[in-house]
Amino acid sequence: MSKPKIDGDGFQIVTSKRFSKNKPTKIPSRSYKLEQQDILIDSDKTLRKIQAAFNDLKYSEYLKGILKAVSTILQSKKVVEIVCFGLGHIGECQISRYQLAFLLCLKDICGPEKVSVHDPIFYKTECEVLRQLGLYVIKENKEGRYIISEQGVTIVYLPHCPKQLTNNFLWSNWSKNLANCVLICNSFSSLIENQPGRILCGTVPYIVEIFPYTTETVLENNFKFTDIFNDTSVHYFTKQSLENCPPEFWIKRDKPQYKNSEEFITSLMIEKLSI
Repeated sequence: MSKPKIDGDGFQIVTSKRFSKNKPTKIPSRSYKLEQQDILIDSDKTLRKIQAAFNDLKYSEYLKGILKAVSTILQSKKVVEIVCFGLGHIGECQISRYQLAFLLCLKDICGPEKVSVHDPIFYKTECEVLRQLGLYVIKENKEGRYIISEQGVTIVYLPHCPKQLTNNFLWSNWSKNLANCVLICNSFSSLIENQPGRILCGTVPYIVEIFPYTTETVLENNFKFTDIFNDTSVHYFTKQSLENCPPEFWIKRDKPQYKNSEEFITSLMIEKLSI
């Protein structure tokens, strides 16, 4: 097996089979052997770069498109929380800063009571920057197992996150309360179309099972940097579609287990963060 190509931001270069004519897709390079690091970053410089990315994105056609999609879904529903997993190193990576800028745009427009973020690779100084921006940093790596509120809508943003993280999130909320979730992540339809069903059923069964009851809005990748929001869709689950699920559909099985998955950082790889 050839060694994967890694770019200057620490991202693995992957050529999409489905969109082979486009630029290569970037996904975070993962490794089994991970150690928690505490590298100091220039907080002021990082904040300036994040603000520049925010200003760049705020008036873009891409943001207008996604906000239109989200507002159509929400209608008059209240957003009580936004949760984001997998931003990466905002002090070192431009892609991460633009994804954070996107999160901040959602925060400003939706006005949730709370915005929470987590990535097991955050440096302590990156956590401090996130707090300065008014975000709550989740300390423990729960591997996406986050239970959403029943009191309103939770927007869950998983930028280019491993499919196992999404599968864990669905498992944690496996009930009709998924109607209170708007999930912004890698396209379900693209995943189902491009990977063998047998493998997906064995690896991420909750994505496979919820897929027929999912409404997906595929977002046009028209931002000037095409490797930041590629393959991103808005997913939601209407009450009507979830009511059509048979009763046995909601039987919750044991916690998902994953083997030989280099892309997914588990809590066993990185101990609980002391932040």
